[in-house]
Amino acid sequence: MDIREQIIKYREEAGSVSALAAKTDVYFLDKYGVRGEGSSYKYNGTLIPGNIYFFTYETDSKLSDKVKFINRSPLIFYISAEKVGQETVIKCIDLTITPPEQRAEIIQRIGQKFQSVIDSGAKNVEKGGNPAEIRLSSKDLPSLLSGTGYNFSVVGLKIGFMSEIKWVDYSDWCKLPFLKYSFIQGTSINEIYSDYRSKLKG
Repeated sequence: MDIREQIIKYREEAGSVSALAAKTDVYFLDKYGVRGEGSSYKYNGTLIPGNIYFFTYETDSKLSDKVKFINRSPLIFYISAEKVGQETVIKCIDLTITPPEQRAEIIQRIGQKFQSVIDSGAKNVEKGGNPAEIRLSSKDLPSLLSGTGYNFSVVGLKIGFMSEIKWVDYSDWCKLPFLKYSFIQGTSINEIYSDYRSKLKG
């Protein structure tokens, strides 16, 4: 069953989207929240490209005219990392600040494009190994994710401020379009979504 079919099946498990969102939030925070056990694969200090992570982000940045909001609990699709001075900065798509419909499309496109790699990674994890690595360059992303507005959610985060890092199991990717939980300071999540959607129309 591919990721699109998994998302449809999961959606059919609840009578309403709001009920499904509430159920998903509880499940996700119980598993991946600060007190959650996480998946069977435990973060070992190395982020693996092409995987999804959830963590606490205790940045020392302050809200300002330039910094409209701070996401304290990002859910990210990890792309790459680079050294900037003494800091390691990761490039990622922040799925929390991506509206649910675009988040679903991004996850589906990545899942379908790399289904065999993901299936192989899932088997590796079951056997105690590492998840699959999916390397997506800046050249790959525009064609793969065209029309999703993914670039509005590409952010750079300092790895030194990340804690409670948990790898999100492949089997849970189908639940993520329905996740409503966010811990954002500053601009509200609904305003962030509205801004994202307005840029898509523009």
